[in-house]
Amino acid sequence: MKAFSRIAVAALAGFSFLTGSVSAAGLFHNAGSGPRIFIGEVQSYGDYELKREAFDTFADKLYQNMTAKNFQVVSRADMTNEAGRHDEGTSEEDAKLSMIHMDAIIHGHWFEHGEAAAKLVRYADAAMGRKYFYDDARIENWRKQSGVPYHLSPSMIQQAEQIAQNYGAQYMLFVNLKDVDVRLKHTMFASRTERETRGKKVTAVVDYYLLNTANGKVFEGHCENKKTAQLMNFAIVKNGKGMNVDEMLNQVMAAQVEDIVADLNKNGMKAVQ
Repeated sequence: MKAFSRIAVAALAGFSFLTGSVSAAGLFHNAGSGPRIFIGEVQSYGDYELKREAFDTFADKLYQNMTAKNFQVVSRADMTNEAGRHDEGTSEEDAKLSMIHMDAIIHGHWFEHGEAAAKLVRYADAAMGRKYFYDDARIENWRKQSGVPYHLSPSMIQQAEQIAQNYGAQYMLFVNLKDVDVRLKHTMFASRTERETRGKKVTAVVDYYLLNTANGKVFEGHCENKKTAQLMNFAIVKNGKGMNVDEMLNQVMAAQVEDIVADLNKNGMKAVQ
């Protein structure tokens, strides 16, 4: 069923299913008085990838929510770093941002070697050795310490610090939309515009990494939203009707961004000091 659901998402993500991207389309920043954070990359290093439209929309929502919480936010023209993620004639900075993001992921509490994209698996094996990720006792113990900050590899700390300085920032944020799963119950096919909410389930798993480039500390956050009956009730209350899959994905992203920014405010900034 999951294989079919991913095919469904792939087909749907090709449409402009969410609000149009404005901020993510170009270099942006704001004049908040809080910490200045450079958003390095909003991408997927899971074994399934969304279309770029999803990343652009997520980036816009993240920017809007962070600025509302008084963070100073700055990023590049291509915050999704598509070129760096897929090694397509990348600039040196593109490639470095992808590597910094991957380094944060593989050292983190929530990294799953068997569920990672091929590029991330190759990086992990080269950096740590394949056997490192099959030590079940170590993995279980590290997972129990979720929330404990850790450090990037020394070479990645140096590269991150240089890039952050170029943008006048001390902190960097990376977001890994590693799994989005749309399940359609009781039917093999569903229209993209079908508004019947019953029978649809959306699960979205996001890991995010706040890096203090001054000391190399990383705070890893994990956000998993499962929207079924709760989302259906929301749709009825708000719209008096159901939601199509596009709208469901939009609502899940909005909820996740709120959770991420609240976590950065409450836990992330303190953890990396």
